[in-house]
Amino acid sequence: MKKAARILILSITALLPGRFKRLIYSKVLNAKIEKTAKIGISYIDVKNMKIGAYASIGHFNVIKGLEKFEIEEYTIIGSFNKITAVSLDNKTIFPAQKDRYPALLMAKHSAIVSKHFFDCNDTISIGKYTTIAGAGSMFWTHGINVNLNKQETSPVKIGDYCLIAARIVAVKGSSLPDNCIVATNSTLYKAYGEPYMLYSGVPAEPVKKLDPNAGYFHRENGRVD
Repeated sequence: MKKAARILILSITALLPGRFKRLIYSKVLNAKIEKTAKIGISYIDVKNMKIGAYASIGHFNVIKGLEKFEIEEYTIIGSFNKITAVSLDNKTIFPAQKDRYPALLMAKHSAIVSKHFFDCNDTISIGKYTTIAGAGSMFWTHGINVNLNKQETSPVKIGDYCLIAARIVAVKGSSLPDNCIVATNSTLYKAYGEPYMLYSGVPAEPVKKLDPNAGYFHRENGRVD
């Protein structure tokens, strides 16, 4: 399918009721979408898509360029989020990165609220019952290696039962263990190893041990009311 025709079809599809979305996405995006899932008015153009039962995607999101977009059951993506990547079909950008895999993978009961940015030029994984809260956070899987004078990519991983506050930055190669909180305006810049910890600062460092018995870490429903 030519690029212009694909963009037109997917733009129109964004406006259609759910049953028509499922039909067209199954043909164009190789999608598997549970009947109980809900998709709002959002532009989606990915290679492979899987949306679990009772998952929901809100309005005015842009999700494009990914090889894989997979959100499990009861997962929530709010509105006005941008989730993008340079497709593997583009051979002129990241030519040295033979192993990169553009993807967003969200485990069950995880949530991305609104107005966040995800650079998925490599894989971003979000664990179960984890919340990307607030607004204005940025997740980056690529950057410039100034010594080698080239662009590089590396995955970003957020563990289970984590709470990410507003306006954080996660750079390529960063990862967070299970059961952690990241404070507002912090920067994740490496692989962190200590669970049940509040991380804060630029760059983020451990500042406070968290109670393992805290209710957030044991909830069975991802939504926090």
